This record gives sequence, C-alpha cells and structure tokens, in this order.
Amino acid sequence: MNRARPTTLLYVLAATVLLLDGCKFYGLKKDVTRLNAMGLVGGHVSRPQDEDAPIIVLLTTGGEPTRVLDSFVLDRPGAYFFVVPAGTYRIAAFVDRQRDFTYAPDRDPAVFYGAPTVVEVATGQKVAGLDLHIPSEPAARLDFPVVGLHEFGKRGTREIPAVQIGDIVTLDDPRFAQENGKLGLWQPVEFLFNVGAGFYFLQEFDPKKVPVLFVHGAGGTPRDWAYLIEHLDRTKFQPWVFYYPSGSDLEMMARGAARWLGTLAARYELEHVIIVAHSMGGLVSRATINDLANNGNGGLVPLFVSISSPWNGYGAAASGAEHSPVVMPMWTDMAPGSAFLTGIFETPLPPHCSYYLLFSYAGRTLLTDQATDGVVALSSELALPAQYAAQKVYGFDETHDSILLSAEVSQLLNSLLGSVVR
Repeated sequence: MNRARPTTLLYVLAATVLLLDGCKFYGLKKDVTRLNAMGLVGGHVSRPQDEDAPIIVLLTTGGEPTRVLDSFVLDRPGAYFFVVPAGTYRIAAFVDRQRDFTYAPDRDPAVFYGAPTVVEVATGQKVAGLDLHIPSEPAARLDFPVVGLHEFGKRGTREIPAVQIGDIVTLDDPRFAQENGKLGLWQPVEFLFNVGAGFYFLQEFDPKKVPVLFVHGAGGTPRDWAYLIEHLDRTKFQPWVFYYPSGSDLEMMARGAARWLGTLAARYELEHVIIVAHSMGGLVSRATINDLANNGNGGLVPLFVSISSPWNGYGAAASGAEHSPVVMPMWTDMAPGSAFLTGIFETPLPPHCSYYLLFSYAGRTLLTDQATDGVVALSSELALPAQYAAQKVYGFDETHDSILLSAEVSQLLNSLLGSVVR
C-alpha cells in the first residue's frame, strides 16, 4: 500500500507561493471566476408525518424535453439545495416508497414547485425559499421519467460535475495522486470536473460493519490515511474516504458532505457513520455534523475524532486573503476569526456524538515563533471551544504529518472506535 506522506498546510497555505507562481495564479483566477458564476437554489421539503420513506428532490431543465439534471436525497424532511449555472429550471420531489430510487406514478406521491413554475437563476444568484410539501397520496404526476437515480453521480449537464458516491477503489487509484490533491487546492473547479469529489469505498458495502469516514486536510488526498486504514480493525469497521477540492468554500464542502451522507443513509438504511479527520478536514467535518444536526439527522454520527486540526485557523490564510489579487475561497474561511471558524462552534455537537481531540506538538517552523507541530500553532490546535466540546484531549510527540503514521495513534483510534461498537 502506498504510504505517501501527507501534504502539509505549511506549503499549501503560504500566499507567497501563489504570488510567485504565475501558472497557479492564472488557474486560481479562472476557477474563482467560474465559482462566482454559479448560482444556488434551495428550500425545504416536507412529507406526511406517517411516511418514513426517503424524499428525492429533482432538478430538471426548464423547457422541453424535460431532463433530470441533479437529485437530492433526504431520509427525512429537511433542507435541500442545488449548485447550478445560470439558466432556467424546474423543481419537483417525490416520496420513494419502494426505496428503489425510481419514481412510480401510481405508488409515489409527488409535487412540483409551483404549477409547475420555472425558476430563473442569474449568474451568481442565490434563490431560496423554494419550499415543497408532498401530499399523502399520489395526486400530481411528474410528467417525465425518473429512473436510475441509484447510479449516483450521473448528471444531465456538462456544467454540473459528477459526484462519486460509493465507487469502490483502492488507495492506489490514480485519482488519489498527490498532484490531484494540489489541483483541488489551486483549481477546485478543475478538480471537480476532471478528478471527482465524493465518498469512495475501499470495499463492498457490508451492512454488518460500521463505516468510518476519513477526511483529509488542505492539499491532501485519501492516501494520507494509508497507515491508519491499513491498521483499522476491519472485522468491525469498513473505511470510506471523503475526497474534496480543499481550496473551495469550506461551508459548501461541508454541506455537500452532509448531502452525500444523507444519500448513503437512505440507500443503505444506515444507523451510524464515524468520522475521523485530519487538519483542516476536522473543521469541514465539524461543519458537516452541524449541518446534519440542523436538519434533524445528528444521530447519524456517534463518534468524531479530529487529528491536528487548526480550530483557530491559520495565519498564512489571512495573509493570502489580504494581499493576493485573487483570493482562494478556503483562505477566507481559514483566516483566524473568520465567520466560518466562529460559526462551527455555534451549533453544539449532538448529545450522542462523542468527540475526541488529538493534537501533535513536535516541530517548529521558520514562519512563527509560536509552539507548533511544524505547521499548526498549538494555540490553534487547542482552541478552547474545541477542548470544551471534547470528551478527552490526547497529545502526541509527532509532527503535523507524522501523526498519521504513528502506531500509538492507530492503537488509540481502534480503542476509541471499539468504545462505540463492540
């Protein structure tokens, strides 16, 4: 198994790298322009109280012929959203009573937004309040076929990238190469279209084993987890990896992760998913858990473990956001005191979610005189709101990278996992 060393925040957050590298600057400028041009539509969807089947919200073309462009799966009433290019769309939803991700007009109650009403989305526009209430019995019929939604990631437009949800791979998959992790940092849109974000499985789904979702940090890839996954207790647990473009807006990445977890929960009728995250991935994971909790699904995650996460942000991100003519979205979120960083602690962890904070303290950098793990300041790793939320805090004489290669960390992780699932 490839044990490539993780790419550190030290290299990927330094604004001077961007300013000196014309190719990265041009690629980031192009991607930020594309990101800013995308719109967002969303609202809430509800169903009759006596229904317990999944809800599937559909985004379709606004004209004829009608094609399904994207779908959003919820295992209970809640919020939905779609990120879209400028254009005209329609929105519909149905209760999937057979849980087969196919619409049956005589079986599944459905509803359109409006009569139906065409939704116009301008460049960069956010259209909210598109609420839907599905009736108790089939009344309105969708006037287009809906089949094959179980083929996750299959979308109807070249302008909406595919998402991989449940692809079975190995950590040697070429998509997980280190250069692709850097691509996700500097050109997040290019990453979405040409590499592929989403949740990847490392084995066939086993309903008898609890999924453990591993979340990488800035500039990282799932290969960063090779050692800890190799030593995971596979008799009780099955590893999943979340792969995402780390230069993107972190709140949006978290909303996407919560969305895809909801899709998998509905598909496999999941009770629990454990989340283990490194570095900036811990912040994305905490925001994901918040999103699940705010939509009534906080019980899905019984255990959250963060490793060397910069809970107070990273100073170089603030420098990049202040001085660069093109600002990477992640820089804004990772700047100390940002709205994202302060907001992730406003929602308390769900009552049944145990949280453990692991930090590293070996190493110093030339960029600061603070105590660090070689990348992140201890004052950021040990931010008081994060400590207050933790059941227990564990420190390791490791660097920001080497903590993922530690036998002690592996033993502790398996012990923590075992405390949830025996």
